[in-house]
Amino acid sequence: MSDPVLITVLAGRFSNQAAAFYALRAWAEWLGIEVSPEDTDVIQSAREVRLAHYFRPAILARIEEAAKGDDTIILLFPSQLTARPDFPQDGAPMRLIGRFAGRLETGL
Repeated sequence: MSDPVLITVLAGRFSNQAAAFYALRAWAEWLGIEVSPEDTDVIQSAREVRLAHYFRPAILARIEEAAKGDDTIILLFPSQLTARPDFPQDGAPMRLIGRFAGRLETGL
């Protein structure tokens, strides 16, 4: 089963997924917010396939268009961090693509 949610989408250039998550966690900690892997999905390979798990095709296309030039997409699921309108701040190694209606799989 999946629930509709608002997913925050960021993009940037990172050497690997771990580096992207580390950068995200460091910026969140600077704001006094703890981020866990369950709050995110860091996507570098098979982007369209992985994004299709969360978004309708039209939204997926908008995200891909906006992320051109970036090799990493970071999805932030509803959390304390996504409640902050000032994230990411200027100077962060990632940029905000937008907030989009999506779906998250929930436990049975």
